[in-house]
Amino acid sequence: MKSAILPIVASLIGALLYLAVTAVVLIKGYQPPKPRAPRAKSTPESSVIHGAPLAGKTADQVADTPSWNFFNADVDTLVTALLQRSNSFRLRQIELDELAQRLAVERAELASVTQSVARLRDDIDRQVIRIQEDEVVNVKRLAKTYAGMEPTSVAKIVAELDEKLVVKIMSQMKDDQMGAILDALAKTDARSARLAANLSDKLRLVPTGKKP
Repeated sequence: MKSAILPIVASLIGALLYLAVTAVVLIKGYQPPKPRAPRAKSTPESSVIHGAPLAGKTADQVADTPSWNFFNADVDTLVTALLQRSNSFRLRQIELDELAQRLAVERAELASVTQSVARLRDDIDRQVIRIQEDEVVNVKRLAKTYAGMEPTSVAKIVAELDEKLVVKIMSQMKDDQMGAILDALAKTDARSARLAANLSDKLRLVPTGKKP
């Protein structure tokens, strides 16, 4: 019986003690202990900080020193290398700009030469007299007909024809037949002589081909 009552009594005593302590704390108020401030420790610069102008100063003194006074050899080397590379890039850009200008000038000169060649080719094409496929038969027939006539008679006829047609016809003649007609033109009058000269000049531009 006594062994069953003891735990109950102990529980009641513990509860009373807890209530008493809680009442005291609430009445007086709980104030936690203040933490102790750490003691500042001065460390010489020579043991942790390197580089002028902060050498020989303590860590506390360094804390009050502006950051732009700090010097680091590695950073200075990196800055120098970056500046050198920047200058190298700038010089390379100048060289590329000069090269681009020279290429632009050369390109303009090449375009001018190309245009000149194209104009010259067009002039030659206009001067050269070519017999078209659809007129080959008629031109050759006229050349054969005039070759069988007297040169003086042919000279009178060609004096009234278009110069290009005369050149096409005479280009299909043999050299002696063509020469006889030109000789007859030159002996007729001054106008016919000029015509003979023009025909001779144009005949040399006619593409050579098979003659009858």
